[in-house]
Amino acid sequence: MSYQVLARKYRPRGFSELVGQEHVSRALVHALDQDRLHHAYLFTGTRGVGKTTIARILARCLNCDQGVSSQPCGTCDSCREISEGRFVDLIEVDAASRTKVEDTRELLENVQYAPTRGRYKVYLIDEVHMLSAHSFNALLKTLEEPPPHVKFLLATTDPKKLPVTVLSRCLQFSLKALSADHIAGHLEQLLEREMISSEPEALQALARAARGSLRDALSLTDQAIAFSGEKVSAEAVRAMLGNVDRDHVVQLLQALAGGDAARVLQALDEVSEHSPDELALLDELVSSLHRLAVAQAIPERETDETLRELAGSFQAEQVQLFYDVALRGRRDLQDAPEPRAGLEMILLRMVLFQPEGVLVAGEGAAKKPPEPAASQHGSPARTPDGGGARAALEALENGASDASEKPSQTPPDAGAAAPADSAGPVALAEPEPASEAEATPEQGPEPEHKPEPAPMPDDDDPASWWAALTERLPLEGVVRSLARSCVLVERDGDRWRMALDPGHQVLAEPERVRALEKGLCDYLGRGVRLEVHTDDNVGDTPDVLERRRREARRSEVVRLLRGDPVVRELVSRFDARLDEASIEPEPEPSDQ
Repeated sequence: MSYQVLARKYRPRGFSELVGQEHVSRALVHALDQDRLHHAYLFTGTRGVGKTTIARILARCLNCDQGVSSQPCGTCDSCREISEGRFVDLIEVDAASRTKVEDTRELLENVQYAPTRGRYKVYLIDEVHMLSAHSFNALLKTLEEPPPHVKFLLATTDPKKLPVTVLSRCLQFSLKALSADHIAGHLEQLLEREMISSEPEALQALARAARGSLRDALSLTDQAIAFSGEKVSAEAVRAMLGNVDRDHVVQLLQALAGGDAARVLQALDEVSEHSPDELALLDELVSSLHRLAVAQAIPERETDETLRELAGSFQAEQVQLFYDVALRGRRDLQDAPEPRAGLEMILLRMVLFQPEGVLVAGEGAAKKPPEPAASQHGSPARTPDGGGARAALEALENGASDASEKPSQTPPDAGAAAPADSAGPVALAEPEPASEAEATPEQGPEPEHKPEPAPMPDDDDPASWWAALTERLPLEGVVRSLARSCVLVERDGDRWRMALDPGHQVLAEPERVRALEKGLCDYLGRGVRLEVHTDDNVGDTPDVLERRRREARRSEVVRLLRGDPVVRELVSRFDARLDEASIEPEPEPSDQ
């Protein structure tokens, strides 16, 4: 006997054998058992989910020699002929090849005649949306009022192309795409019947590749059996599908979690030796980032222990940003001169963007960055990025109105602002008072003339001033990353010009710039309009200043360890070596 493919061998013969379409089978079983049958049924859904199969089961139920029921016997002549595709009263039509109105008229000429053998004459029209407009018009009258011995079963993958007049004459059943877990479980049962061993990871890979279609999954399983022989293994399925080993993706994610560009590219070199397809690697990376995000929000939904542990190495906002960068990069990868170079650029974008906020274990949302610690006098603590900037911000919050209305009370250490790295001298003055109501009784009403605003302290520069301000702004996610990747170049009233590193220009979308403007307006209590442009010599962004502080602390820790007597004794007596790359100092409060 010739070999029969799995999709045909295990095609369901009754409603009880259907996989994943219980909502459809339940309605049809009740209609058959209660003798409440409609004259026209429309089955919609993606390819390979059972539209034609359900139509044939329904035809068998209607014409079984034992009577109309939801459980045909399967052994009578009518049931066997329908299963074998030779039942004379089951007229199957491929609408894709018979689109003309003449074909439809020819089909309907025999509608008036009684069935030859069966109880009903069943017209099964597959891909009905392919019929022409004239064909639909010719079908309408018969479809609405057919003879009592005629049933119409229509199937389509694109119901939106059907005229409303046709939809209104049918009972419509929408078949759903199956989940990967559902498909994998069914494949496991079928392979047990075939006495073929399999690995769960291999079945999951086949199920994911089928994208909701059980028929596609069975066809891929046939191919996997032919490819791997006696056992359907994960390695063989990956080789057949061209998939990337998940261990390689985990290796790449671990490098991304470290935030070291050199380590990320080194990991890509190692992974590329086994996975030369850059697009497939990027697809697996997107899939894994999705699973990481789910594991952070709902840990119990992720069954892979490795991914659950890896989820704790990333910030929640970081995973969301990586996912967005990967998806955008997937669209751009085909335009890259070399796919490998395009993939490296995508990974480097992920490394360069460092959002704030971290997901706490057991919570479903990311924490907001804490406020900077305050000194005994209520002013923010000085940090290596310039204490004068924090003092200016304190004045901005509490004394901006006084400074604007009383120029003579300028602090003794006030002077011209320090120049920016590449934009020349910049005058950074305190903001003007928000309104006349803010003036104290002693000051009286605001004078008619516009006073000269108090300048920034002379020990500050625009980069440090902006870095201190970003720590206090109520921003989160990608908008906070945009703020930390910019430098304030010029401030002219409510117009602020910002310089952005070209490597971060993907962040400067209009809605994100508007969100940053809103954060500034809410914090300062007055209107601010931002102009963001890229600059190759952008200078010290808040992210750059923070990395510089961390590296300085790390260098100091390394210096102290090198001079530690115990460490020196270990190196001397046991030929030990200090692994400086693994040294990470405790973060300062402002870094957390």
